[in-house]
Amino acid sequence: MSSFDFGSGRHTTLWTYFWVYIAVLYLPLAVLGIFSFHNSDHLGLPWQGFSTKWYEVALHSSGLLDALRTSLVVATLTAVISTVIGAAAGIAIVRFRFPGRGLLAALGLAPLAVPYLGLAVALLLTFVTLGIKPSLATVVIGHSVIAIPYVLLLVATRAAALSESIEEAATDLGATWLHVILRVQLPAVRPALIVGAVTAFQVSFDELYLSYFLTGFQPTLPVYFFSSLRNGELVPPALALTTAVSVVLVSILVITWVVVGRHLTKGLKTVPRKVSS
Repeated sequence: MSSFDFGSGRHTTLWTYFWVYIAVLYLPLAVLGIFSFHNSDHLGLPWQGFSTKWYEVALHSSGLLDALRTSLVVATLTAVISTVIGAAAGIAIVRFRFPGRGLLAALGLAPLAVPYLGLAVALLLTFVTLGIKPSLATVVIGHSVIAIPYVLLLVATRAAALSESIEEAATDLGATWLHVILRVQLPAVRPALIVGAVTAFQVSFDELYLSYFLTGFQPTLPVYFFSSLRNGELVPPALALTTAVSVVLVSILVITWVVVGRHLTKGLKTVPRKVSS
């Protein structure tokens, strides 16, 4: 069987669709990046020349830097929590058989089907009912709820591709299930864990609705940017800082996907094929 060749003429339409999708996805970011260098107090035409003054203002804005710091803390905690819970759930759903396995999978993926605005209101009402005031902790909880499904899907997909014979061989050699999970399954799903953690970080860092409803007196960067748009204040500096952070995050995500993709490709090449009798 010949390999799937993306460069063949048959897949020109697929490549065209891919690049159109990339253009639509990142063109707004490029436009924002261009206007972050606009030498004007207003985001619009006519163009009045290039300037880096808004980046200088952003670097000296305590409110912007505090919001950025808050977003980094929340996104990091969310990535850690989501990776641990999502990986455990993904491995359990794929590699074990127990009552309620289907229900666990449905509950784990349910946040993907719920509008974030409705989920934010529901979580806020829940916290208020329990007497919990909005804070960074409530934001982390809310972000973890929507980030766990991404990790769960990635890890479950990777775990499902593993051969059960490897685990059986480990148990035959005297390994306990805990050793199988720690020394066999987790190393095998490491690429999915890395991608899942980076994805969870980005999902948290970019989230607005949950942050807006669940944050206290420490707004995240999206909330700060949204408030500046509403009030008409600090829009260019916030735009400059948001552009710089977006470029860094997108670069990290692309590098992660490339490195992990190469790792998976090498792994697939080393897997022995089953010989038919």
